[in-house]
Amino acid sequence: MRPKSKHLESFREIMRTGSVTDAAHNLGLTQSAVSRQLAQLEDQLGLELFHRDKGRLTPLPEAVELCQEVDLALSSFDRIELLADDLRNLAKGQLRVVGPPSFVEGVLAGAIASFLKAYPDIKFTVDSRNHETIVERAVCRAVDCGFLKLPVSHPHLSVEHIVSAGTVCVFKKGHPLEKREFVTPHDLKDQPLILLGKGKAFQRQIEDAFRQARIWMNVKAETHAIGASCALAAQGVGVAFVNELMGRTYKGLGVSLVPFRPTIEHSYAFVTSSQIPMSRAATAFFSHCKAYFKSR
Repeated sequence: MRPKSKHLESFREIMRTGSVTDAAHNLGLTQSAVSRQLAQLEDQLGLELFHRDKGRLTPLPEAVELCQEVDLALSSFDRIELLADDLRNLAKGQLRVVGPPSFVEGVLAGAIASFLKAYPDIKFTVDSRNHETIVERAVCRAVDCGFLKLPVSHPHLSVEHIVSAGTVCVFKKGHPLEKREFVTPHDLKDQPLILLGKGKAFQRQIEDAFRQARIWMNVKAETHAIGASCALAAQGVGVAFVNELMGRTYKGLGVSLVPFRPTIEHSYAFVTSSQIPMSRAATAFFSHCKAYFKSR
């Protein structure tokens, strides 16, 4: 028997909240109704999804693996409803957008805010995910559109370049090098450094620049988050290296941004499924983003 959507919704909410009680509250159901729907789902699937101990539920590995597929399946149902809304009226509806955490937390908010001035009745659902999940969600049309750092390639993904930016050094305000037109590895000799994205291509490019200049790197901290990198720089822990486009978001922390040489470029693309045309709302948002980032 095919699982019912209401059973899947209860399962997803239990996984999200970790509690039948909280899931029932969020879904507007009784606790016994949610427990019953979970039991029915397990019976339909022929799988035990949770370990039960004195009323507490602990997800089994099967539940963790199943949850992502359930999320995608329910997203497809949402997509049908949203597409119908979009077909009826561009002025009303939703746009589901996904991007890397640094992009979503940094520059995307401004693009959305300015878009909503023209389309005030459109509602956004914004999510941040890793590269692989963004590709998957865009290809299976669980989202209307996404943003990805280039390069990216997939046979069922439409990829449109949207914006590029260089790399800057992030200094605490008052640092002796903050007035420079640009900074090189030679300028940073013996300076404490903060590296971003261990094992990622960007960190390797920074390391290569210092290696080619024959300058030893005095690394004091490493992080995977641009916000954390800039916050550490603001506290004087060291000099951080970040994407200029994202770095501007954190100037209010009390930091100065100075271009780094040799130039290391960061390019981003607007991505959608290539299997169907973009919705009218997504097309309008794409055009808006091209103009918005070009102006910045």
